Amino acid sequence: MPSYSYELPEQGRLLSLVRENLNKVGEEWKEVADFMLEGHVEYKPMRANPMKSGFVYQRAKLNLTLYFPERIFEHLLDWLDSGKLELLKAVVQSSLPRRSGYDIHEFKILGIIEG
Repeated sequence: MPSYSYELPEQGRLLSLVRENLNKVGEEWKEVADFMLEGHVEYKPMRANPMKSGFVYQRAKLNLTLYFPERIFEHLLDWLDSGKLELLKAVVQSSLPRRSGYDIHEFKILGIIEG
C-alpha cells in the first residue's frame, strides 16, 4: 500500500522541476520552460485531510494555479492551444512528487498586472 505524505513542494522547487521537465519535452517548449522561473504557484488542496476512515490512504485532488506577469501571460495565451495546455498540465502533474499524494484537478494559468 502506498504511503503518501500529502506535502506539496515549495513553489520555487516545483517551478524549477516543471522547467527541467519542459526542456525534455522538446525545443518548442524551451521558451515556455524559461518563463516558469518568473511564475508563482498557488495550491488549493480540495480536502484538508485526504485520509479516509480506517487509515486507507487516498490520492487527494488539488487545484493548481500558475500566475505569470501580464506580458508572459499574454504570450502564453497566444501560444498555448488546448493540446499544449493538456501537455503542460501533464508536465506539472509529473513534476509533483508521487509521494505528495495529490493529483491536479483544476489547472489554471492567470496573469498578474505588473505595477
